[in-house]
Amino acid sequence: MIKAASAQSLNLVQSLSGTGILGGMSINDIFTWAIGIGGGVALAIMIFGGVMYIASAGNSSRQGDAKDRIKAAIYGLILLAVGYLILNTINPAILGR
Repeated sequence: MIKAASAQSLNLVQSLSGTGILGGMSINDIFTWAIGIGGGVALAIMIFGGVMYIASAGNSSRQGDAKDRIKAAIYGLILLAVGYLILNTINPAILGR
């Protein structure tokens, strides 16, 4: 019974993974793009926060804002990594690996 349910769930995930969405993109492609774009945005925010911190010239208010931006970008990267780990732990077939 459990094997049958597990096999059905695997077949469902595999069929959904290959389903064309948004002009032929599959769910795996969309997830891969989302990870890449999220990582790129986080990197850009960290760079902007670093430049903002350097340019603050001792202004503690602006330094605090820059630190908050950098922390938020790091939290976003952690959130992306946790999402990937959760999906990979639940069922690696979701990620197409």
